[in-house]
Amino acid sequence: MATKSLLILAALGATAYADDKIVVGIYAPSVEFGTASARLAYVQGLAKAIEQATGTKTEAQAYASLASLKKDNVDFAIVEGQCIATNASWKLLANANVGGGTSRPWALFSATADTMQALNGKKLAFVQTGCNDQGFIDNAMLESEVDSSFFDRRVGEKDLTGAVADVASYKTADAVFAPVDSAKGLKKIFETGSVPNPGFVQISSKAASVADKVGAVVVGYSGQGAIAGWSKGSAEPYHALAGRLVRNQKQGVFATPDPARIDAKDVLIEPPTLKDIAFIPARLHFVRPPGARME
Repeated sequence: MATKSLLILAALGATAYADDKIVVGIYAPSVEFGTASARLAYVQGLAKAIEQATGTKTEAQAYASLASLKKDNVDFAIVEGQCIATNASWKLLANANVGGGTSRPWALFSATADTMQALNGKKLAFVQTGCNDQGFIDNAMLESEVDSSFFDRRVGEKDLTGAVADVASYKTADAVFAPVDSAKGLKKIFETGSVPNPGFVQISSKAASVADKVGAVVVGYSGQGAIAGWSKGSAEPYHALAGRLVRNQKQGVFATPDPARIDAKDVLIEPPTLKDIAFIPARLHFVRPPGARME
């Protein structure tokens, strides 16, 4: 009887768990999926793999902003690396492989200018993530070395494709920050360092019980799309990017002088006369003037 009760409780528990719903979102504007439908199709394929592995109904949603993703209280999400760097409370489960690695080198590109100085007073296009965009441009990309008023105007676009098109096609901007492999046909002014790709994160605390299993599914997923695959979560690249978002106050570096080595004998030289012992007659201390008479 007791065994039968346990089986009933276990079945009820399994049913209750199966009735729960996992929601997976995606907000990764720096990944070139090409179309919104292709972006949604990718996350839907990932959600299906998660559902098959966990036995829990899993839905997928694509978002045009991080604010809307947060508003929907999704359980897990593919999120832009810049946003992971500014939301340290999320649990990272996997790093996206794009362009052959989990990070990509970025650079400043232009269609007409050949030097940075030629862009003074021009318009800059960028991917507007809502995750400390000013710090990303001024500090991470420009290393705190260019005044914020250098560019006449900054044009924020909803994704990387639009930001590059502003410079390459529409000519509504003069320069753009983008991954090196995504700005074909534009002139590279200078490289700005590597930026981590989007990551897969646990956002909702209620999803903690299945987080490890979901993370394992994601790491093993290799669906078709702009994201070639996934690697086991490593938070270090995002922590490094978070440090670069802060203004870097540079100071001059002075060369370290060679240590001065002084021999004690050089400052404590005994005069040679101190070693000579002699007696001077007392009469030598008196001088007799010429013609003087002693009485």
